[in-house]
Amino acid sequence: MTESRLLAVAALVFAVAGCGSSNGETSGSADAGPADGSGAQQDSATGSDGGGKGDSSGDGASTCPSPVPSDPLASKRASCTFTTGALVKDTLGIDDKTRAAIPIKHVIVMMKENRGFDHLLGMLHSEGRPDIEAIPAGFSNRDQSGTVVTPFHETTTCIGYDPGHQWIAMHNQVNGGKMDGFITSAAVTTGTDGHFALGYYDQSDFPFYYFIANHYPIDDRHFASVRSGTYPNRNFLLLGTADGVTATGLSYPDPSTPTLFDAMDTAGVTWGAYSDGSLVGGTLNWMPGHANTGTFSDFLAKLDDGSLPQVAFIDGLDNITDDHPTANIQEGESWTRDIYEHAVASKLWPGIALLWTYDEAGGFFDHVPPPNKACIARPGNAKDTNFFELGVRIPMIVISPYARAGYVSHVVQEHTAITRFIETVFDLPALTSRDANSDALLDMFDFDCPPAFLTPPAAAPAAGTGGCDGAVKLSVGSPTYNVGQPITVSFSGAPGNNPQDWIGVYADSALGPSPPTPGSLAYQFIGGTHTASTSPVSGMVTIDATAAGQQPWPLPAGGYVAYYLLNNGYIDVASVTFTVQ
Repeated sequence: MTESRLLAVAALVFAVAGCGSSNGETSGSADAGPADGSGAQQDSATGSDGGGKGDSSGDGASTCPSPVPSDPLASKRASCTFTTGALVKDTLGIDDKTRAAIPIKHVIVMMKENRGFDHLLGMLHSEGRPDIEAIPAGFSNRDQSGTVVTPFHETTTCIGYDPGHQWIAMHNQVNGGKMDGFITSAAVTTGTDGHFALGYYDQSDFPFYYFIANHYPIDDRHFASVRSGTYPNRNFLLLGTADGVTATGLSYPDPSTPTLFDAMDTAGVTWGAYSDGSLVGGTLNWMPGHANTGTFSDFLAKLDDGSLPQVAFIDGLDNITDDHPTANIQEGESWTRDIYEHAVASKLWPGIALLWTYDEAGGFFDHVPPPNKACIARPGNAKDTNFFELGVRIPMIVISPYARAGYVSHVVQEHTAITRFIETVFDLPALTSRDANSDALLDMFDFDCPPAFLTPPAAAPAAGTGGCDGAVKLSVGSPTYNVGQPITVSFSGAPGNNPQDWIGVYADSALGPSPPTPGSLAYQFIGGTHTASTSPVSGMVTIDATAAGQQPWPLPAGGYVAYYLLNNGYIDVASVTFTVQ
């Protein structure tokens, strides 16, 4: 970027970021409490749309990273002044020339599933980011028996339960801002004691996630748009409104409601949505083959050859790489790393903004009360009346050459800040009052200086391994059995937290063992029967006539593999082979 262009973009930074001081440190506090939320909600400690502590010292373009200046329109957005159709030059104070100088050419939205900030990244305060508020020492929830439970280091990256996370459950978890209903809600919705909802992870579990969170800017006051599940939250991202959808699976938005995709089509902005599972989280009911969609491989190929659309939405495979329980999060971490490695190696990297967040917290804990005030998307529209609260806090990280290095933002925001960023880059009008009054993530960028991450940080670590019960061991009573002879499979080191873990038997041929998929030849749950019962840490199951699956008993002569599989699914953590003769 030329010096003259950088100076032009300096005006952009001045207009959009938070409360700065002459030495480059903003007045936002890492101890900021719950915010008085609005479309681009105010930071509760500063009363401004201000960011966190910057690393710069000096003034303006003479110092890099540059200071984070004040935002003169923050109070108007906090008052929900702006409405449908508002342009960023009116809501963010950016003139057309300055907006056009933004060097971002491709936006990638990677919205994963169902993990709260404290649950996923709760140790950042002590593992590289002291400006991020730590989990308070006194934070706790009581279980149904009244026992006090405090946050604890989770022992598995494959939690075997999917706690309730729709409208009623989420409101019970927040409990009017007390943030003390996570365990009881999880207990009611999973039939367990619910303690797992207060588990957290650290850098040893997710080395790559923590690497990204330690290098690139992160917002520690990013909340879900709705105190509910996937569909209404993703609707806000894509439509600027939930359009009356209160929970996942109940309904879809009205097809006539304008979407971000419609706005991009009108403006001639190219876009694509990619997944091997649900496209854009399933919220629009798009099926494979829908216009402008493709697979994960399609996404990587376009990223590699430079043909990626200007805006791309990428989603993981449901319950496998999207981090949604009961997925192995380390597998999702590896998938995310794959995207990152392709992005930084792409010839498109100099103009990429990769936005990593989660649609909602999934019933897992966080200690920061979400705002109870947010701009009504379409005032006067009955569909929007009840959508005035934000949901539980979630991670939000900007990965880009122009990302503000070493920065923690405390700007209170929700998913339409992503929507507004796309509208800012491509000069699109606001879909509703919600995105019209949102900030656009711009304090997390530094367009006033040469890109800090044009050469990305070296040596990104591999994703974690072994967290998904890597200690499980399988053995068989004999390497060879006669046809019709019962086969005994012993296991040890199991997590002991899910009676739906099971032993599945598949064919093993000269070409290698068949991977675990629906249609096992025989199976037993780890409690020892065809019905889930108990969850021992060690034990033995017998594969006999009571274990018949797709293959009638007895198993014919041939080679076989037995897998230890998690939570009635197909994530395998151990295997052993045997032969029937």
